[in-house]
Amino acid sequence: MTSRGRQFMDLIASPEILLTPGVYDGYSARLVEKAGFRTGAISGAGLSESNLGWADMGIMGFEENLRACRAIAACTDLLLTADADTGYGNALNVHFVVRAFENAGLAGVMIEDQVWPKRCGHMAGKQVIGAD
Repeated sequence: MTSRGRQFMDLIASPEILLTPGVYDGYSARLVEKAGFRTGAISGAGLSESNLGWADMGIMGFEENLRACRAIAACTDLLLTADADTGYGNALNVHFVVRAFENAGLAGVMIEDQVWPKRCGHMAGKQVIGAD
């Protein structure tokens, strides 16, 4: 785990409520930082809609997502988490995806439990993978 990841885990573990606004580009991240927040969640829907003009339906690939997240992380000191969709494959893929986001300066990732191809989490018709 990177030091950014450790800092984020420490914030989560503290008794204080942690507010984490969504961001989708460098400008929104800087506004969140200027407002006094310590963390930001890079929204997959925000990235997809602002970069491609489409809902978050898996159209934006791993490299595009990683590139956008790296650019956001480079312009702020916020502890950022990224939307890593469904992990872009199997368990081995997930391992390398998480490492790539850590190396890009992110503090953590969110991985959805949807089947592939995924649907936008805000739309009807999504299917989730069971806990078993």
